[in-house]
Amino acid sequence: MNTVDERLLKALSDWKCWDMPLTTKPVLVRELYGGKTNRSFMVKTDCGEVVVRINAENSSNLGINRRRESEILSLVSTLGCVPQIFFISEQVLVSQYIDGDCWQENDLKNHQNLCELQNLLDKIQKIRLPKNSKKRNYVVYCQHYIQQLPESLQQVEKVYLKELIQAAEMIDQAEWQPVINHHDLVPENIVVSDGEIFLLDWEYAAYGHPGIDFVRLLGRKYHGGKSHSEQYQGPLAEELHILQQGIDKLWNLVNR
Repeated sequence: MNTVDERLLKALSDWKCWDMPLTTKPVLVRELYGGKTNRSFMVKTDCGEVVVRINAENSSNLGINRRRESEILSLVSTLGCVPQIFFISEQVLVSQYIDGDCWQENDLKNHQNLCELQNLLDKIQKIRLPKNSKKRNYVVYCQHYIQQLPESLQQVEKVYLKELIQAAEMIDQAEWQPVINHHDLVPENIVVSDGEIFLLDWEYAAYGHPGIDFVRLLGRKYHGGKSHSEQYQGPLAEELHILQQGIDKLWNLVNR
């Protein structure tokens, strides 16, 4: 039995700790494939199907802060755009199973879809942050990844990494107020169920730059608070694009 199986069995055994009115032990249905970081399983309970996520053992290496994830999920849950959380710890997340359709790349080209998603992101960015919330330092975040790379690879990527750090420095030194960012807003993490948009997988979320999620979705051009029909080259859009692409590249290098 591997570590994931052991942790899954323990999570199912601890079902009485879940914030659900359960009378019998949940039953494993099947594994849910597609995630790149963790392993998730569909589980049947008295109250319907839930998702049991077994967190990756290298979460810290990947820049994941489970305490912050829990805090942000609690804040965003007030908007009803995330699955309901029944149990959360450093090792496990038990949440509502959203039966819906994941977005595809073509959905990002649909004007109405983007308008609805921007409206939702605007609401998320208006959520008041906790008093002691820590603004993301993107240089430190990038260096956390870089330091895990072999010295030989750092030398090969020296020019690219220098450009990435320069972009991160410009962002860190600019004047902006942090907001809740998902930081991994790929189509697979956007689900539509009964006409409502749900955003999944908040483990990379942080209090970061207001434009980073829009750059992730739309590339160098994002709405930046103007009308939905007008895309423009917003503040630091080029640097944010370099940063977002660079973090993706570093993540793949560290997690391969």
